[in-house]
Amino acid sequence: MTAAIRVTVVDCGSSKVPDIVRILAVSGVEAQVILPADLKLLERDLPAAIMISGNPTLIRDTGTGFLEDFELLKKLTIPVLGICFGHQVIGLLYGAEVTTGKEDRDLRQLQVLKANRLFAGLANEDAFQEDHTEEVSIPDRFVHLAASSHCSNEAMKHSELPIYGVQFHPESSGQAGRQLLQNFLSLTAEAAA
Repeated sequence: MTAAIRVTVVDCGSSKVPDIVRILAVSGVEAQVILPADLKLLERDLPAAIMISGNPTLIRDTGTGFLEDFELLKKLTIPVLGICFGHQVIGLLYGAEVTTGKEDRDLRQLQVLKANRLFAGLANEDAFQEDHTEEVSIPDRFVHLAASSHCSNEAMKHSELPIYGVQFHPESSGQAGRQLLQNFLSLTAEAAA
């Protein structure tokens, strides 16, 4: 990676945003952190990719009025990675539903359902950190990539666009999480070339 690649991190209120920024910096990627309300400003100066962070608030408690801030994402063709709440945002933007389940704060092994470069170099026994209560269904035009014993939709990808969502937190999942983020950055570098 080179510093010429700029990734915008949309900070939705997660305490894990500094971990995302740190991993990007170690990878030689320039991170620009913005709030959801500032997404509309990206139309004038698109980054190489966008990552959407988690959020400590449940959607069932806040409603979906915040989705207005994210509508721009549906017009873009650059890579997007939604993490936890960001994963749910992507699902909601494309017509999925969010349901409340049991709280999960454990490490979970994933069952990869469809091979994808996002999971390149990862082993079946790799585990990822969960930190959620809600999960999102698979929207139309998305491919179901992974599940776990606790969550049916751990990962998904748009069938035509480089839009990914993961319910778990790669930024706090050790080497396996860093590998997944590196895989996303590799896809980003290719798209930017």
